[in-house]
Amino acid sequence: MKKLLSALCLVVATAAPALAQTYPDRPIRLIVPYTAGGQFDIHARMIADRMSAQLGQPIVVENRPGAGTMLAADYVAKQKNDGYTILFSGANMFAIAPHVYSNVPYKVTDFQTISLVSELPMGFVVNTKVLPVKDFREFVAYAKANPGKVSFGTSGTGGAQHLLGELAKMRLGFDMVHVGYRGTAQAIQDLLGGQIGLASDGLVAYIPHTKDGGTLRIIGVSSAQRMPSLPDVPTFAELGYPELTVASWGGFVAPAGTPKDIIDKLRAAIVAADSAPEVRERIIKDAAVPRTSTPEEFDRVIAADYARWGEVVRKLNLKLD
Repeated sequence: MKKLLSALCLVVATAAPALAQTYPDRPIRLIVPYTAGGQFDIHARMIADRMSAQLGQPIVVENRPGAGTMLAADYVAKQKNDGYTILFSGANMFAIAPHVYSNVPYKVTDFQTISLVSELPMGFVVNTKVLPVKDFREFVAYAKANPGKVSFGTSGTGGAQHLLGELAKMRLGFDMVHVGYRGTAQAIQDLLGGQIGLASDGLVAYIPHTKDGGTLRIIGVSSAQRMPSLPDVPTFAELGYPELTVASWGGFVAPAGTPKDIIDKLRAAIVAADSAPEVRERIIKDAAVPRTSTPEEFDRVIAADYARWGEVVRKLNLKLD
């Protein structure tokens, strides 16, 4: 019996390294929790294409949108931890949804982080015909002098874009009214039409409307440094509000328990792909910032955002069930 137990232990101990040595020997599935053609979907597909070349196997992208990214997360959490099903994750999935929904069907511990891919800073965009302000400081003064008279739109209630606006209200001591839309396109339409005076959102879709004396003006961004695509727009930190230095992000995760050697292979392929000049150029063009990480760094980003957004959600008493 002792010999049999010893043999079984040896099999278990050597199985994972053996699998990692031959990995991958078949196609990998990348589950993307967003609709095809969106900003993060495009980034995920670019990375996947270049990972395929390095790993020697196709990476098949499957879009599984729904339930605020929770549908895809729940699906991947239940897959085998063999490296053949991985997930493109976002901030909402791990840092926001657990606070605003009581029935999240997964836990962050159901996943093993691999690497970040990009950060998506957000910003405040004003309609200068509605709000008579030239910059962020003037906006703060105007909002304080006109409590409750500014309406700010976002791409959805409970997302990072909404919570950035609420964080600004909490930290800077002014009041404004949130208007949640079912996407950025609707928010832009009403901002251009003057139904709202401000948008708190990701910025790529707004940039064309700010050029050549357009109606819209970006008055501040939430990145740690100025964004390469918006070199003339100051960060909130530059303006004296470092507490508004936040970002959404995208990254790759796998089911918990995926062997470290497999995680290391995937991460190396992600880092190489994200470093390709054409990938970096596209991410920057999309008003985002290329950023890779170790799994441990990724874990710290999730933990910090979970704490930050949890405070905002609790003060709002925001529930979306």
